[in-house]
Amino acid sequence: MVNRMLRILWVNPLGTDMYDEGITKIINEVKRSDVEVKVVHLSRGPIHVEYHYYEHLSLHETLKWIWWADKKKFDAAVIGCFYDLGLREARELVSIPVIGPAEACMYVAATLGHKFSIIVGRRKWIPKMESNVYQCGLEKKLASFRVIDFTVPRMIKEPEKLKEAIYNAARKAVDEDGAEVIVLGCTIESGFMKYLIQELQVPVLDPVVIAWKCAEMMADLYRKIGLTHSKLFGYETPPERDGFLGALE
Repeated sequence: MVNRMLRILWVNPLGTDMYDEGITKIINEVKRSDVEVKVVHLSRGPIHVEYHYYEHLSLHETLKWIWWADKKKFDAAVIGCFYDLGLREARELVSIPVIGPAEACMYVAATLGHKFSIIVGRRKWIPKMESNVYQCGLEKKLASFRVIDFTVPRMIKEPEKLKEAIYNAARKAVDEDGAEVIVLGCTIESGFMKYLIQELQVPVLDPVVIAWKCAEMMADLYRKIGLTHSKLFGYETPPERDGFLGALE
């Protein structure tokens, strides 16, 4: 009997396909040959989630995609935004492993050096991301946030300027803040990992790469052992008798 390929869904929780091609390219560069990737976006909604309200607008269809992946027997799913929007909600709904890029990157960063810094596009992002650091219990491992003053759409339009801005901010984080690891704090800050590692001589974590490889690992463990997030308390699935799960069909 031939084992089927692992299947992993990547959801860009945005109402545009403008990010799909770039994300797919990066995943294809690092994915295992026995893993099938499916990248999707939302049918409607904002083109970025730099505001809490925009997250709210994106959440329902994002959760519908995660629900769909579980029903279609995917082996894992990734919510492709460094805000990790809907991560806890998604884990309530499904049994397959669901990965958030911020959570994955921060836990990996904590194993690679004493402290890490996160490179963010705008100062607006810091409160949400700082809350996620606390949620993960890693506030003592955070050296700093460094701001590059890029919106998400600008990141797409000016990749070379983005790469330069990330390098300059990361250099300061290492030299001035004591960071031993750099985390790129947006899935659109991707594609520069190898260059930055060579130039900075410290670990640099691309959220697309790290989230994807974590998803592959968890998909393996789920398929072969049945390991996934606990359903005991925090991620307990809402009961069908309440009548709300049908909204995801």
